[in-house]
Amino acid sequence: MLNVEQVMKVFNRGTINQKIALDKVNLELLPNDFVTVIGSNGAGKSTLLNAIAGNFPVDSGKISIESADITGLPAHKRADLISRVFQDPLSGTAASMTIEENLIMAFRRGKGRRLRRAIGSKERDLFRMELEKLGLGLENRLTNRVSLLSGGQRQALTLLMATLLKPKLLLLDEHTAALDPKTAEKVLALTAGVTEQQQLTTLMITHNLDHALTFGNRTIMMHEGRVILDIKGQDRTNMTITRLLEMFEKASGSHINSDRMILA
Repeated sequence: MLNVEQVMKVFNRGTINQKIALDKVNLELLPNDFVTVIGSNGAGKSTLLNAIAGNFPVDSGKISIESADITGLPAHKRADLISRVFQDPLSGTAASMTIEENLIMAFRRGKGRRLRRAIGSKERDLFRMELEKLGLGLENRLTNRVSLLSGGQRQALTLLMATLLKPKLLLLDEHTAALDPKTAEKVLALTAGVTEQQQLTTLMITHNLDHALTFGNRTIMMHEGRVILDIKGQDRTNMTITRLLEMFEKASGSHINSDRMILA
């Protein structure tokens, strides 16, 4: 489903602030893979997601989805293939618009523009049905402005918008980090449900090592712009946080402590 081959990205090249953000990264995701991504601050996690999403051109290497080369495509031309949920609940929605107006934008993503009724009765019924699955009562608030929602409600709505039309790839960029623990668990449960139901291929960045080993079927760890660990199958089933940190220190030659990565 996704192939990242020898991808390089260097920021501020040739200056005192030069930073190798991605160092010949290779990564392959099979259909329905749910891969959690961990690593210390500055390891390249968000840069990897930005490169896949097309937020900036990579310096070298190739990115493909279903064998189609998307390396040179700008972000807006990848929008019908890739959906993303960001850390900030304010980033994924238009606050001044209503819930149903936000959903109709997501529902028509990638479709040609033409004159039509803003929102039809069938679309409104669909939105109510999908919102009801969230269990937050939003199905009765279609005409409410999104600015009136809590952070958790907005993030749940953003997740629904990202998956209303099944994407080839779902990118989750620490999408629960800004939420309180109880709300974060609710949004994570919704995430697990929708990805399993729709059989979505997913990359999820997290700083929570317990979540990294609990959600999905595979965990990769990044360090200094490289993928240094790729844990799956029985190895992941038997993995503990203590063992994971031991493997990190052996693979990276670095010592890690709690101010660089959150321990659950």
